Amino acid sequence: MDIMKKVVSTRQLPYSNQPFQLETLEFGRAPTHSEILNTAKEAWALVTTLEDKINQELLKELPNLKAIAQFAVGTNNIDLDYCRAHNIIVTNTPDVLTEATAELTFALMLNCARQIHRAAPDVSTGKWIGWEPMGHLGIALKNKKLGIVGAGRIGQRIAEMARGAFDMQILYHNRKAHLDFEKKNQATLLSLHELLKESDVIVLMTPLTPETRSLINQKELLLMKKDAILINTSRGEIMNQEDLIDVLKKDHLFAVGLDVTTPEPLPQNSPLNSIERVLITPHIGSATREARAQMAQLCFDNLERIAKDLKPLTPVS
Repeated sequence: MDIMKKVVSTRQLPYSNQPFQLETLEFGRAPTHSEILNTAKEAWALVTTLEDKINQELLKELPNLKAIAQFAVGTNNIDLDYCRAHNIIVTNTPDVLTEATAELTFALMLNCARQIHRAAPDVSTGKWIGWEPMGHLGIALKNKKLGIVGAGRIGQRIAEMARGAFDMQILYHNRKAHLDFEKKNQATLLSLHELLKESDVIVLMTPLTPETRSLINQKELLLMKKDAILINTSRGEIMNQEDLIDVLKKDHLFAVGLDVTTPEPLPQNSPLNSIERVLITPHIGSATREARAQMAQLCFDNLERIAKDLKPLTPVS
């Protein structure tokens, strides 16, 4: 049964069947305020992404808006206070992207440890002229200490992979203890600074909040071991990027893997792009066919329940 309510999606998404009057903005980028408004003036709901600025100025001009389905877990781009005050229901897509993001995090970890992104081009460019005993040396992950900053769903899944595949020792920092997680993974809760000092590999998986913005600055970076590996697949704003550049120029840290930066996309002339020990991917944490399809389906499942006056599956506000 069709639900004849207008829904505007700011991006082309892998949805299949959905019961709404759907209009999709197809700019291939985040639409501007006016571009959203031109199509969504009468919309009942929006399907949005992290790059869309759903601020008070825009929301005030959408008088019929009753719901926002965020195609992501984070909702920092949405004025949640305004939505709460005006009874606009906001949902997100947790759980369905856990596996994909954990896999990407581990891929960055392995790549940085074995320096694959530096070794592979030597073949295509002809720089590699033969096997060399001391050439392209990386770092083994087995039995190393993995420090996870933010032991939510994704952080816990990364720990399971690390324990199962590489017998890594799990350290974690979180605002509260997870006793079941500790028991299952023999994980140890530490303060942030203790974790940074002890870990061989550090993964940033904490959500972006006022408390975690610029959580990692020069002081924290220099607490890390000189040959530590640092991975960020959470949000770029968690780390002071200029401090990271300064520390790397001082030959501190073995390698850094970033799926998120500030800003996104990163300017081509950013010093990070010229530091060989840094591997940057274009925010592809959840970019598997399976995860993106599940995310889209969850967005529309939530909207369908809201349209039927039922509680959405994953409400934010």
